[in-house]
Amino acid sequence: MIVKRLKQFIVKSGISIEELGKSIGISEEILEKSFSEEKEISLEWIVLINEKYPEINIKWLALGEGDMYTANKKQIKDLKSISSEDILDYILANSDAFRDEPKLDAVVALFSNFEQQRELQKMYEKIDKYEKLLGKK
Repeated sequence: MIVKRLKQFIVKSGISIEELGKSIGISEEILEKSFSEEKEISLEWIVLINEKYPEINIKWLALGEGDMYTANKKQIKDLKSISSEDILDYILANSDAFRDEPKLDAVVALFSNFEQQRELQKMYEKIDKYEKLLGKK
């Protein structure tokens, strides 16, 4: 039953019913009622869930076949092995590609500020070095 598998996804993903509802535009009350009465959810809901949570294996959700997560979820876990600096460098180098994403726009701005701070620190270090050479320190 789709509702049971959706409950499993919510628990395993650590999201709340409220978060799920907000993300797909359905009230928490309606979701709670569907879950408690174990009513089948509409195809429209499945499409919305698939759009908002691409890591969920839609075949698993609809039919109970395969793994809960797609290969993309496994790739996301691999990001933990990449250093924070490498991730920041990648985002900064590809910031234009992220500009269409509303949430990432703020993140890119934050990282751009981080990059400016890093450049500023480099300039301070150079100034310090030149001051030492000139005997001012």
